[in-house]
Amino acid sequence: MPTTAEQPPSYEALALALVERDARLARQADLIRSLTRDVAERDARLAALETAREADAVKLEALESLVGELAAKLGRDSRTSSKPPGSDGPASRAERRLRQKELRREERQAPGGGVKRKKGGQPGHAGRGLELTPNPDARIALEPESCSGCGAGLAGAACLGARLVQVIDIPEVRALTTEYRLAARRCGCGQVTRAEAPTGVVGAPVCYGPNLSAAAAFLHAHGHTSQERAAELVGGLYGVGVSTGWIGKVASRLAAALTSFEADLKTALLAEPVLLGDETPVNTAEDSPDADEAIGADGGCGEERAFHPHVFTIRSASMVWLGAGHTRGHAALDAFGLLDRYTGTLVSDDYNGYAEYEKTLTARQLCNQHLIRSARGVHEAEPKLQEWATRVIEAMCAGRRAVEDALAKGGASLTDEQIAALEDAYTTAAEEGVTHNLHRRTSAGAKHPAWILAQRFLDKKDQVLHHLRDFKVPWTSNLAEQALRGVKVHLKISGCFRTLATTRAYCRIHSYLATTRLHHIPPMTAIRAALAGHAWSPLTPVTA
Repeated sequence: MPTTAEQPPSYEALALALVERDARLARQADLIRSLTRDVAERDARLAALETAREADAVKLEALESLVGELAAKLGRDSRTSSKPPGSDGPASRAERRLRQKELRREERQAPGGGVKRKKGGQPGHAGRGLELTPNPDARIALEPESCSGCGAGLAGAACLGARLVQVIDIPEVRALTTEYRLAARRCGCGQVTRAEAPTGVVGAPVCYGPNLSAAAAFLHAHGHTSQERAAELVGGLYGVGVSTGWIGKVASRLAAALTSFEADLKTALLAEPVLLGDETPVNTAEDSPDADEAIGADGGCGEERAFHPHVFTIRSASMVWLGAGHTRGHAALDAFGLLDRYTGTLVSDDYNGYAEYEKTLTARQLCNQHLIRSARGVHEAEPKLQEWATRVIEAMCAGRRAVEDALAKGGASLTDEQIAALEDAYTTAAEEGVTHNLHRRTSAGAKHPAWILAQRFLDKKDQVLHHLRDFKVPWTSNLAEQALRGVKVHLKISGCFRTLATTRAYCRIHSYLATTRLHHIPPMTAIRAALAGHAWSPLTPVTA
């Protein structure tokens, strides 16, 4: 039996289905809009978080830079900067002593053997001790009075020899007063002539003699004592109560007597093939230029000059010159009449004031020790970021060792291959420092000190490594730094100099004492000669 055909849906059913579909589409549209809003809000939150993260990263970098700057400033001492060792704080000094103690402990271990070296002088050390003088000033024979056993007298007993004992001592020191009668005689022509006082006798009717004057100058200048302290020492040693004013007069006389010495010293220094230079700031009680300035207090232009006094040194291995200027700049350097006329090789730090003279110099060698201290300071402030600095230090030290090894073997130069290898190691490390710090800035927005230092290493490579090609040139200006130590000692004791003029007098006297000491002339001999008008000269080295 046939089935009946399916009936089509009714109009009402289709309408209901369409309504349900439209409702479902509307719900989906609402869901899509909600999800879109959620996605947009999430994207906005992510963007805000990314912006905050970038801001935090910038702040973190700035804080790290600030921490590095503060760490560098707080950790700056004689190891990591050009500050003198005397300026180190207690912690730095204690750390230095600990390092020195550890270094001595390590040095006691023989290389590879593990055997401790004996204490005291090592094999090859010349040593020095007290020895018998073949011609003593006096000989005194002492005899025993009685037997140490039975107590009997020993007069006429057999002599079995004598044991020599020499005592080095000074006689009891006391000032001696000598009276000179300067007679006057009338010649037949009618002229009256009076005898002249001995050399060194200055003043009348009572004065202090040349030996006491030289001793006072020695205590005041060489001993870095104040006028008051020097007067006390003269009184305590020689029993003579001198005034502080007299001490000052003796120092002024000595400085004035050394004018020709200073001129001769500059002439001798200009003939040296290699000179070393350095400078240090000083304090004066009067913060204004002295009246003896040839250009005047206004610098010749009607404006007040800057007054930041510095003491400079220009020296060779056997001569030391010290001079004081009103500033660190060219106005002071040119006034000395040294570097502007010098044509040899100058070893100094990287102070820009010396760069002005490069056009007349044969060559310039930058002090490697100054640069090593700067590199060490950069590395210790940020050990992980500035590892390149240690490799630059290693490259510079390797270069010096290569020169020393060549000299020990009698060589006169390094091979081209050696120099190229040393320069490559140096350049690679410096370029790494430039790359790592190229986009870094300080907390103030300036270029990072590590980048500045690395770029300086690259720009001045030839001046840093010049000693590899010229063995006559030292790789540091340490000798010049040593010449300025007396200035620092004076400042530690006295706090300041009185004026720029007294600073210059100090420099002239110490130039004389330092140079004569290098020529093995006793300071008392040198001072006596100068006060007598016969100052030693490097051009005519004859002692009085």
